[in-house]
Amino acid sequence: MSGESIWLFIVIVFFIAIIPGPNALLVLSTALTQRKLFAFVNILGVSLGFLFHAFISANGMSLLLTQTPMAFQGLKWLGVCYLIWLGYNHFKAARFAQDGVLAVVKNSGQHLYQQFTKGLLTNLLNPKIVLFYLSIFPQFVSPEHVITQSLMLGGLQATVVAAWFLVVIVMADTFKKLLTQKRTSQMLNLICGCLFVGFSVQLALFQL
Repeated sequence: MSGESIWLFIVIVFFIAIIPGPNALLVLSTALTQRKLFAFVNILGVSLGFLFHAFISANGMSLLLTQTPMAFQGLKWLGVCYLIWLGYNHFKAARFAQDGVLAVVKNSGQHLYQQFTKGLLTNLLNPKIVLFYLSIFPQFVSPEHVITQSLMLGGLQATVVAAWFLVVIVMADTFKKLLTQKRTSQMLNLICGCLFVGFSVQLALFQL
C-alpha cells in the first residue's frame, strides 16, 4: 500500500465523516444534552465499531451479509429500531425539559459503559457502513495482506472520524451556555429526535 493510497483513503473517510449521519448526531446530541465526557466515550464506541467492521470485512463477512438478503434485512431493521429508540428518548427529554438546565436525555445511558455501547451500536447497526467497507476497502487492500491492511485502514478511519468528532464536541461546548433556556432545550431535543427518526426512515427505505 503506497503513501498516496493512504492519503487518498484519509481524504475519502474525512469527507464521509463530515456528512451528518447517526454517528455524528449521537456525539453532538450527547455533547449538548449530557456530560462532555459521555460524548468522548461515544466516540470510543464508534471508533471500535470501525475496527470491528474492518475485521469482519477482511474475513469476508461483509460480502456474506450483502449476499444473504435475510441477514442484511435483519441488520437493517435492528438499526431502524435502534435509531427510533434514540429519537424517542430525545422526544421524551423535550417533554420534561426544565428552565435553566439543558435537558438530559433520560434513561438512555447515564453510565460510561452505556454511552460506549450507544456509540458502538450506532456504528455496528448501520448496514451502509458494511457496504462502504465492501466497496471501498478492496481498492486499497492488497490480497496478500488483507487482514493487516484492513485493520490499519480501519484504525485510520477511526482516528480521522474521532478527530472530527472532537472538533464537533468543542464547537458544541462553545454554544452550550446559549442552550440553557427551556424553549431552546426543547427545540434542540425535538430536532435531534426528528433527525434520528428521519435516519431510521431513510435506513428502512434503503435497498441493496
